[in-house]
Amino acid sequence: MSDLELPPSISVCGNTDKAKEILSRIWGKKGVFTCTVGNTMTSTIPGVSDAGDTPDLTLFTPAADAEMLVLGKTVCMKGIPINPGGIPTPATLTMAALQLSNMPLYIVNGGTKIKPNIPCFEVGGTCGGSILSGKAVSNVQECFKMGKILGEMLSKTCDFVVISESCAGGTTTALAVLMAMGVLKENLVSSSSPNNPKELKTKIVNDALAAAGIKIGDLAKDPLKAIECVGDPMMPANVGILIGAAKNVPVIVGGGTQMAAVMAATVALDKSVLNNMIQGTTRWLVNDPNSDMRRIVDSVHPDIPIAYVNMDYSESPYEGLQAYEWGYIKEGVGCGGSSVAAIVQSAGNITCADLLDRVHSIYRKLLDI
Repeated sequence: MSDLELPPSISVCGNTDKAKEILSRIWGKKGVFTCTVGNTMTSTIPGVSDAGDTPDLTLFTPAADAEMLVLGKTVCMKGIPINPGGIPTPATLTMAALQLSNMPLYIVNGGTKIKPNIPCFEVGGTCGGSILSGKAVSNVQECFKMGKILGEMLSKTCDFVVISESCAGGTTTALAVLMAMGVLKENLVSSSSPNNPKELKTKIVNDALAAAGIKIGDLAKDPLKAIECVGDPMMPANVGILIGAAKNVPVIVGGGTQMAAVMAATVALDKSVLNNMIQGTTRWLVNDPNSDMRRIVDSVHPDIPIAYVNMDYSESPYEGLQAYEWGYIKEGVGCGGSSVAAIVQSAGNITCADLLDRVHSIYRKLLDI
């Protein structure tokens, strides 16, 4: 058990002793941030994803998020990735964390329909099909192997690695993989909307499993097959990166319920990662009344700890940011993991107040206020 005293900006839950033990090993140390982008045609099913102003625009969101992180602006589309109602992408918080910490950033192309106009690590993936086909992701084994090599490479450059994702429609694919593996038997995943379309997602997942000829739990020991049938192309790359990096250094799994599928697949393939894995997310997600991150993680493995950043946008002068407090967005583009990492790398010197000030600066610049 560690005697590390966490600052008010971070809280932990789940296996709190394990959380503090891992965080104490990387406190004040140097991190590297990665974001794996991917597309699944599942996101274009009406009602599935709010990660874009229309279902078709969800295909631009991962590329646009990646471009924002690297360039500070989007190239593949006009404006910034927004949800219906003008709520900005969580990449605004990720940008703030990376700018304040000066942490190195790398984009991994898991398989996109719209490729980001920036340098990316390529792992051999292509855009994922609709999970309703029962054949959602191609080249899974190759993407996993390439991800593993990349994880090992990155782990030699730093003291810890952060992995994350931008993949619209990914909570639905995550639910499908978690159910195919038997980790979940009911819908506990989150949504970028406060009106989580649970019935729709559950129906799509049940139909997808039927199309693939899978019953709940059939693929408990074959997670890569589960991803191939009903997952998305972000998953095999991140599973590989996580296993490869965790051989040598701790890994912060930045994200919400989407990344639970990555953690579940990883633990099924290599339980040794449990010594070096901690989820990094946001207060908004952990306290989401319409999902249950704690139960999901406990179902994956009770030894997985969760660290979350205590960001609060309630006093922000911008309604688009206040909406996060109303149940919108909550997570994505590694905003929670990057924030936790920034605070950890700075040994607590970066605070939530610092992050909020930088988010406001970024938001004003993006909207030209």
